[in-house]
Amino acid sequence: MKLTHQSAGFTLIELLIVIAIILILIAIALPNFLSAQIRAKVTRAEADLRSLATAIEFFRTEHAHYPVGTDNSSS
Repeated sequence: MKLTHQSAGFTLIELLIVIAIILILIAIALPNFLSAQIRAKVTRAEADLRSLATAIEFFRTEHAHYPVGTDNSSS
């Protein structure tokens, strides 16, 4: 009587290949993700600056002068 034993698991080579593929995909995706984060931060900063400029101009139209501390003079 011959017993045959077949395991249902993965071999070490198969696991290493899967890990290598995952690492390659991460290496491709990570720079894109990081640059997207930087672009999002820059866009948010630009929007914040536009909002601040609008608020300062609104203050000037309401009070006939800019808020204290917004000019570059050293007086």
